[in-house]
Amino acid sequence: MDLRIRQELTRLAETSAPASVMVVCADGNGLTDEIRARLPQTPLTRLPTDTLVDHMPELTRHELVLVLDALGRLSREDATHLIASLRDLYSESLYVLLPRDEAGDWTEQDLVALGLERVRSYAGPAGASHLFRFNMKDYKKTPDWLNPRHWANPEMWDKARW
Repeated sequence: MDLRIRQELTRLAETSAPASVMVVCADGNGLTDEIRARLPQTPLTRLPTDTLVDHMPELTRHELVLVLDALGRLSREDATHLIASLRDLYSESLYVLLPRDEAGDWTEQDLVALGLERVRSYAGPAGASHLFRFNMKDYKKTPDWLNPRHWANPEMWDKARW
């Protein structure tokens, strides 16, 4: 992973000040050490991508989850299951990195279909990498029409027959 991306993800973890962090990455990735150095009091869980499927039943909910290389290392079915599970059950805020050099046949539309939105792009020698986010708090804005003011239509009483 590019040093610039690692620094930005570390800064993201530091500025969001989460109660707990989970990082899904391969062995030898320095991101977990950098986050642990910047947030020594925050509980940090690192899940190795290669054995992730075995650890899925033991997962607990975390405020911030970073998925770095699962799209390139897991099968498409396992990666889709992982992202959907993390999104729905195990995270408050989920960030998934789509690296151009390791992503396989994943496209931006695949991640948008899972409910994630692209928040950042990083240009590199192997192509652009993209960072996607899912946060339940701002996933869907409440539309204006969905409020008690419009439910009963009192202005139409005795004017029209339904």
